[in-house]
Amino acid sequence: MDLDQRAAECALRKWGKPATYDDGSGAEPIDYQLIFDQEIDQFDEEERLRVPRIELSLLVSEVGDYNSEAVIKLGGVEYTVRKRLADDGVVWRVLVEGQAKIAKNS
Repeated sequence: MDLDQRAAECALRKWGKPATYDDGSGAEPIDYQLIFDQEIDQFDEEERLRVPRIELSLLVSEVGDYNSEAVIKLGGVEYTVRKRLADDGVVWRVLVEGQAKIAKNS
C-alpha cells in the first residue's frame, strides 16, 4: 500500500459518511465511506454562471471499477452517478444528480 492510498483511507475514515454503492450489475450493494461535497460553484467563462452541484469521492479499493449506472445511497437519499470527474487510481470523484427519497423498506 502506498502513501496516497493510506492518506485517502485516513481521510475517508475521518471525514467520510457511511453510504451504500450499487454498481448496477445486480451484485450485492457495498457499504463504504464517502466524502460529500455540495454547492461547488462552477463558472462559465462567458456569463459567470453559478451552478450548484454535488460531488462524491469514493475509495477505488472499496467500490471497484467505475460504472456510469451506479446508484449511491447516503442518509436516506439516492443519487445517480452522472459523470466521473477524476480518477487517480486511489480515489474517484463523481458528479451525481437527483435526490429521491428512499422507501422505508429499501
